[in-house]
Amino acid sequence: MSLGKKKSKNEQIRLAKLEAGFAMGNLNTVKLREYNSLHDPNMRHFFENQKVQAHLYKTGQIDRHGRVIDLDKNKSKIRILEREFERAETIESRRQADEMEMRYRVQRKRFEELERVRKEEVLQKLKHDRMLSKEIITTMRSSTSGGLSKTKKATKNKAPPAIGGLDGEGSIEAMTPYGTQDVFLSDSLLETSV
Repeated sequence: MSLGKKKSKNEQIRLAKLEAGFAMGNLNTVKLREYNSLHDPNMRHFFENQKVQAHLYKTGQIDRHGRVIDLDKNKSKIRILEREFERAETIESRRQADEMEMRYRVQRKRFEELERVRKEEVLQKLKHDRMLSKEIITTMRSSTSGGLSKTKKATKNKAPPAIGGLDGEGSIEAMTPYGTQDVFLSDSLLETSV
């Protein structure tokens, strides 16, 4: 072929196809095959090493017999396993939440029981203190009632007791929760000595 002659149509079409194969403008539409070194025959010597095979087995890339596991084919199995793990995690989290709720209820019941016992103890102490004060008041009334009847007759015409509680006769003004009463020591001492 000479340089000056035009190329035939078939030749022009063939060259256009070759040039189109080198076109880099549409890379998004062209899908290249993925490279997997496990299928590369030139890497076979490297993957026959026992340490490398142990590592590949641990990472889940090969099975026990040394066969390559295709992840694209097993995606559905992997997804099922992932769902099972998610379910197990949710079940475990619910179990822990239920356990925490149960612990809280038990602690609250214990606290309420301790609070109830404490309140009962305080109530019993108050009742006991009230009974003691009633006994003290009845004892004071009974001891002063006998002495007051005799001394009131004797002191009816006398002057009222002096401020401060002591008068010339030796009387003491006693305070009770119900008011003021006159207690005469001289009369009560005479009754106890007889």
